[in-house]
Amino acid sequence: MGYLAETYERVMIPALMSPWAAQVIRAVQVQPGERALDVACGTGVVARGLAPLVGTQGQVFGLDRNPEMLRVARLAADREGLAIDWRLGQAEQLPFPDGAFDVIVCQFALMYFADRRAALAEMRRTLSASGRVGLGVWQAMERHPFYQALDEVSQRRLGRSSVQGMFSLGDAEELRGLLADAGFQRVEIESLSLTARFADPEALLAWELDVDPATAPALRDLDAPARQAILAALHEEMQAPLRAVMQDGQVRMPFHAHIAHGWRS
Repeated sequence: MGYLAETYERVMIPALMSPWAAQVIRAVQVQPGERALDVACGTGVVARGLAPLVGTQGQVFGLDRNPEMLRVARLAADREGLAIDWRLGQAEQLPFPDGAFDVIVCQFALMYFADRRAALAEMRRTLSASGRVGLGVWQAMERHPFYQALDEVSQRRLGRSSVQGMFSLGDAEELRGLLADAGFQRVEIESLSLTARFADPEALLAWELDVDPATAPALRDLDAPARQAILAALHEEMQAPLRAVMQDGQVRMPFHAHIAHGWRS
């Protein structure tokens, strides 16, 4: 659904994903002329940050399994005058030859892959001998009270919640173990915190409430009025948690992440 990709670019990228992209990019120390890949790139905020750093002698690729995310990514890169090669594909089976890249990054997506080990093995396969990987994952849900509330309300109202998956790699040592098992060397993990500022609180809430209801079994067989009643109740229950993270009419919410980087060899 195109509107989800467009909303993600408009709401989530400037307030949250762009500041964290800078941290992931910093961790891998990109150099001019290098070849870089952004895995599960979404609307391409990390790829767009990499492109000026590698310069005209380098290359940047962005890969995602969602064609609508890639469509929005292309439009954003074109507006910024950036030359990025966008590819449709899966992280667990990267459509690139061995040693194709000097740098591979993956921001806040590893926890969603069907096979994390296969995805990391593919990243290592497609890195050059001196290549580096950089990853961002969220710390535990307990550090994010707004999302704890969203998880509880979704479970109660919809019978399911995908919120926990967002924080499923919150243990830094588990992340380190995954990278080590994939063969990465000299793995380092930084635990960082940044405060996101959303100018439109209702737009943030609308985005977050779009995720679970789209596939919730509780809504599947309901008529439109009954479906709207459940969604309205969910929205109302999230007003108090939303107010708790607001200051001066804006959302100001701390986010906590692990930024990991390592070398192929």
